[in-house]
Amino acid sequence: MRASAPLMGRTVVVTRPLAQAGSICESLERMQAKVVHFPTIRITAVKNIASAKKILRQLEAYDMVIFISTNAVHYAVKVAQELGLSFQHKRLAAIGLATRTTLENYGFEVSITAATRFTSEALLAHARLQQLAGQKILIVRGSGGREHLRQELQSRGAQVDYAEVYQRQLPTPRNTTDLCTLPEQDAAVLIHSAESVQNLCSLCSINERQWLTHVTLIVGSERIAEAASSVGCVKNLIIAENSSDEAMLNAVSVWAQETGSPGNSEEDNL
Repeated sequence: MRASAPLMGRTVVVTRPLAQAGSICESLERMQAKVVHFPTIRITAVKNIASAKKILRQLEAYDMVIFISTNAVHYAVKVAQELGLSFQHKRLAAIGLATRTTLENYGFEVSITAATRFTSEALLAHARLQQLAGQKILIVRGSGGREHLRQELQSRGAQVDYAEVYQRQLPTPRNTTDLCTLPEQDAAVLIHSAESVQNLCSLCSINERQWLTHVTLIVGSERIAEAASSVGCVKNLIIAENSSDEAMLNAVSVWAQETGSPGNSEEDNL
C-alpha cells in the first residue's frame, strides 16, 4: 500500500500562491495525501507599473537580464508585449529551473541558471557572473525583497537596475481552515520562502501558531529554516535540496518514510 499510496494518512499543507500551487497539490493528491492549500502570499501586478515600463523601454541597453521567479517572467513578458518589446536575443539568467522553464516556454533561450539550490547565492556562484566590469544588468523581480544579489553584482563591477513588475501581499481573506483541526504528528507544512514564514504567522491565530511549533515544516533552504526557527518552529524542520516542486516532494517522501506508518508514536529520527 505504501508503494502505491506513500502519503496515505498524511496531511500536507501547501503555502504556495494560487497560481504556483496547482502542480504540487496534484502530485501530493496522486500520492494519496490529504492536501490543504493555505496560501500565504497573493501575487498581483505592481501598482506603479510605469516605473517598470520606463526601465523596460531601455531593454536594449542591458547586457544581461536576470529573472528572480516565474512570476517575474509572466508579468515582465506581459508588460514587454504591451510595449512591443521582446527578451529574444538577450542574455538571460534565471534563478532556478522553474524560472528557466517558464522563459523557455515563452520561446526565450536562457544561458545562466543556478546549478543546485535556487537562491541568489547559488546564482552568484555561476562562472559567468564572476567578472562583470562595465556590464549593465537588469534584475526583474517583485517589489521589495533582498538586496544581496544586486549588491554582490555591483561589487563585481556591474551597473544594476530593477524592473519590479509584481507585488506580494497577504491573502485576503485567508483560507478558512482552522489548522488546529489538522493532526500534528502526521502533518507537514511546505514553505517555499522566508516571507511565507512571516506571512503564515501573521495569518494564523495564537492557537494555530502553537500548532505550527509541533508539526513538521519542510522548507526550501537554510535561510527559510532560519526564518522558521526565529518564530519558534524548531522542533521538526526538514530542509529540502531547494524550493522546486520536485525537491519538496522528495523531502515529503523522505519524511513519510522516516516517520513510519501514520499514527506511529515513536520519535522522529531527524
